[in-house]
Amino acid sequence: MGNRALQPVSINGIEFDALISSTEAYEASVPEYPVETGFTVSDTVILNAETLEMTLFLSNRPVTWARRFGASANRVGQVTRQLRELYFQKSLVTVSTGSGSYTNMAITSLSIPRTNSMMDAVEIPIKFKKVRVTASRTAVIPDSYGKSGATAAPAGTANTSAASTGASGGNEAAGGDAQGSSSVAYGIASKFGLFK
Repeated sequence: MGNRALQPVSINGIEFDALISSTEAYEASVPEYPVETGFTVSDTVILNAETLEMTLFLSNRPVTWARRFGASANRVGQVTRQLRELYFQKSLVTVSTGSGSYTNMAITSLSIPRTNSMMDAVEIPIKFKKVRVTASRTAVIPDSYGKSGATAAPAGTANTSAASTGASGGNEAAGGDAQGSSSVAYGIASKFGLFK
C-alpha cells in the first residue's frame, strides 16, 4: 500500500497536479590542506546552500486533485504566468511537498515548455536554492574594553605624523638604523624613551 499525499505540491500556495520527480542535494566545501591532529575538523567544513530540483505536472483537466482544481481552459497558462512572476520578482518561496516543507528558497532555474496545443498539460522542471536568512544584532561593549593599559586612558588613535616627520633625523639620534626610521612603532617607542 503506497503513501497517498494529503495535499498537492505547492510553491507559495500555487498548487500542481503531481510531483513527477524530486531531488534534494547537499554539498560541503572541505579543506584542501592537511589538518593538524587534535584540530576540530568540523570548523573548516563549510556547508553550502541546499538545493531542490523538481519536475512538476500541470494540466487544464487534472486527474489528481480533480475536485480541488476542477477543469479550466487556461489553468496551465495562469499557473505558468504566476511562476514567471515569482522568478522575475526574485521572491523567496516556500515549497511544500508530501514529505516536507522548504522555506526561503530562491528559484534558480525554471523551464516552461510551449506546445502547439496551447499547453493543455505540461511538465515543468524547476530548481531552487536555499537562502540563509540571518538577523543582525547589536551588542553593548563595556567602557573598560575601550580603555588602554593600566592607566585606563581612552585608547583613541595613534598620531603617525610625528613619527613620519621626525623619522629622517630621529634614526641617527637613536644611534643606528636597525629599527627603521619610517616605522610608526619605532617612532612611538622612541617618543617614550624605549630606544636610548
